[in-house]
Amino acid sequence: MLTPSMTAIWDDMCIGVAVVDADGICEYMNDIQRRVDGFHRVPVVGQHITSLYVPHELECIPTIECLQKSEPLLKKSYFYKTTNNYLASTVTDFFPLFDHGKKDGVIAFTIWTGTTSLVARKRRQPKAAPPKGKTSYEFYTFDSLIGEDPTLLDVIREARTAAQTSSPVMIWGESGTGKELFAQAIHAGGERRDQPLIPVNCAAIPENLLEGILFGTAKGAYTDAGDKPGLFEEADGGTMLLDELNSMPMGLQAKLLRVLQEKRVRRIGSHTEIPVDVRIISILNEDPLKAVEEGLLRRDLFYRLAVVGISVPALRSRRQDIPLLTRTFIDRSQLRPLASSIDIEADVMQMFQDYDWPGNIRELLHVVEGSLALLGGRLSIEMEGLPRHFREACASMEMRSDTHPSLPTPTRPNEDTLQRDYYDYADVKRSSVVPLKTCLQEYEAQCIRNVLRVTGGNVAKAARIMEITGAGLRYKMKQLDIKDED
Repeated sequence: MLTPSMTAIWDDMCIGVAVVDADGICEYMNDIQRRVDGFHRVPVVGQHITSLYVPHELECIPTIECLQKSEPLLKKSYFYKTTNNYLASTVTDFFPLFDHGKKDGVIAFTIWTGTTSLVARKRRQPKAAPPKGKTSYEFYTFDSLIGEDPTLLDVIREARTAAQTSSPVMIWGESGTGKELFAQAIHAGGERRDQPLIPVNCAAIPENLLEGILFGTAKGAYTDAGDKPGLFEEADGGTMLLDELNSMPMGLQAKLLRVLQEKRVRRIGSHTEIPVDVRIISILNEDPLKAVEEGLLRRDLFYRLAVVGISVPALRSRRQDIPLLTRTFIDRSQLRPLASSIDIEADVMQMFQDYDWPGNIRELLHVVEGSLALLGGRLSIEMEGLPRHFREACASMEMRSDTHPSLPTPTRPNEDTLQRDYYDYADVKRSSVVPLKTCLQEYEAQCIRNVLRVTGGNVAKAARIMEITGAGLRYKMKQLDIKDED
């Protein structure tokens, strides 16, 4: 049923893909699907679907339903707990597969509308089932945030203050800095802590689905549409977390603004307005004012949502926390019984301190996890035991540092000194200076070639290392005339 060309395409997709045969046995699951559902470290191919997903978590397993009915299940929304203790909110299309008219299996395409990490333990107090609409799990709190750097502590103080109000909060920062942890801590520290926290990833949902997911649908709104509440109704009394808000289409931002102003929502296809009481915490991966200038965020929506603004610092801005974070990740690893005996070589820690960490805390966590996986019988993280891609990145950073040493900052910069510094930094003569855009394109191309060399030309792996989609990387490669074999 499957061919190498099919799986190669699915491996590069930025949505989850899974295939089961007519007996419900998993034949394929791409990396994104495995990671979100917690199967990235366990074998799934050859396993029955009922051994991977617990029926009561999903009421019924939709893959089995599609097999039994032999008809598509389209735009199905689910909210369930995955095996890696995440609450996943998904929209999935299931299609039956046939071979010469005979039932041959099911293929599922999944988009994540949000995935929220939970603390494994349940709340201590309530033993009985919580009231409808309330959560029985604890989210990250301010005590979960790790760090002693003054910059971080200032941000935590701001967030603690924001938690005591019901004002909208806008959080921004680079990828991997822990913005969602701050959002969960603010929710958990406020008066709505016992009410739902509904996450929505605005970048992961197609525009034609997002409006219905947020605001709900009325029966007859479109083919097969039924009366279905949106996430605003589900979050009533609680908090909605809008992740990557700057990816939301501008037209939908206008509708969101209207809902926030009137505190009422109207389902698609309905004339009835439903009152909602929802606190909004929004997350952006860039400065919101820059997003406004770039036309990615409405200025009026910015004013409405940024009543409290919190900028989460990059890891390179709080380097003194790197040893503490590293030690914490080791202690919380799967090697927990031996964790206290595992040391970090001084040269490794120095490398960690010197590295710029473009992926921030998430990148540090992955490097530590990779190093622990390569320990073998050793009880010390050594230089040769670091993941290869990280050593390559450090070597590339050192090479750039040696080629282009840091420039002294003039006491009183003016046009002449800045221009002279640019020529010195670019290491070119005035007569041969090239535009900055060309320099950036050449540097970008070199970075992509370096990562492709490390991955042996595997575009999917290279895209994951660079934290972009496979399609995005292929677009860049085409734009910069980079071939796979380069």
